[in-house]
Amino acid sequence: MAKDKLITAAQLKKSLLGKTESELSELILDVAKNCPQAKEYLTIKFSARETAIEILEKYKTKVEHEFYPKRGFGRLNLREAKKAISDFRKICPDKIMEIDIMLFYVENCVEFTNDYGDIGETFYNSAASVFASAVKEINSCDKAVYDNFADRIEAITTNAIDGWGFKDELRNCPKIIFTNDYKLI
Repeated sequence: MAKDKLITAAQLKKSLLGKTESELSELILDVAKNCPQAKEYLTIKFSARETAIEILEKYKTKVEHEFYPKRGFGRLNLREAKKAISDFRKICPDKIMEIDIMLFYVENCVEFTNDYGDIGETFYNSAASVFASAVKEINSCDKAVYDNFADRIEAITTNAIDGWGFKDELRNCPKIIFTNDYKLI
């Protein structure tokens, strides 16, 4: 189905205005029943933070599986690993969790290349791109968020190999710098 054939937000809003509370409840229940991603979104929206963390862990497991499956050798399916990040970001608007899963991806990239040796330019570009996105997200937050991830960021840049200029690429990502009054510059 072409994307332009899907209902727009304005059309959806207009359609929903005429529904009763009972009809809206049935619709939401039906969507949750038939769309697992919508069910996860609603679970995160209406449940305790611990439940959101459990869902985050599920998506982190999907990322890890592409590098280190339970059986056999690393698969290195970057597309699937990045899809897990994208899927999680769609259902969870929490920036801390978004940053967490992005850094987890980069940590797996660093560990994988340390375990299996030099990979290739596409691999390193992917890791650097996700790392830059995580840094950008951190820069949009306050210093407490940076403090939360500072050790992981340092470990990533320290443990990265020099192949294809990977370590330099990570170190040259947009910097996270705070002034004395803790404003991002």
